[in-house]
Amino acid sequence: MKKYFFFAFAFILLISCKNTPDTSLFNSNKKIAEKFISTYTSPSNPDLFKSMIDMNIEHQSPMYGAGMVGYDKVIEQGNFYMSNFSNVSFENARWLPGVNEETLVADGSVRVYGTWKGESNTTGKTFSVDAYHYFVIKDGKISQSGDFFDATGMLMAVSPDAEEAVE
Repeated sequence: MKKYFFFAFAFILLISCKNTPDTSLFNSNKKIAEKFISTYTSPSNPDLFKSMIDMNIEHQSPMYGAGMVGYDKVIEQGNFYMSNFSNVSFENARWLPGVNEETLVADGSVRVYGTWKGESNTTGKTFSVDAYHYFVIKDGKISQSGDFFDATGMLMAVSPDAEEAVE
């Protein structure tokens, strides 16, 4: 009986040791994603932003009706945010490993939840918007990504007041 107990205990111990996932790819890709996010924060870095994007990127745009966009649109949208807003920060970031949609096994991709804050250069009004982003990194560059936040609501929050727009 003691033999069976010993083998059962050894088997359980052996199985429990194999449950530690390898997060090395996620950790290295997370550093790239953090650097990419930092290109938007003040002071923004459009040159670094552009250098980190794969020419064949597939990006889910946060802009209403845009859908999936490619390299030129990603650069255009990045330049829009970087040139129209100041004092930008990304706060309360919660970084998580992404998973393969079929196997649900960590695949090295990166997800992040956080809050963007900043100020319109035109009106001086501030914004705070919760966001979710995902990144797939290939050869050190962002090859797939997506932004999910209320971009339209953010722009409305910092737009001129009706009285100011009439003048």
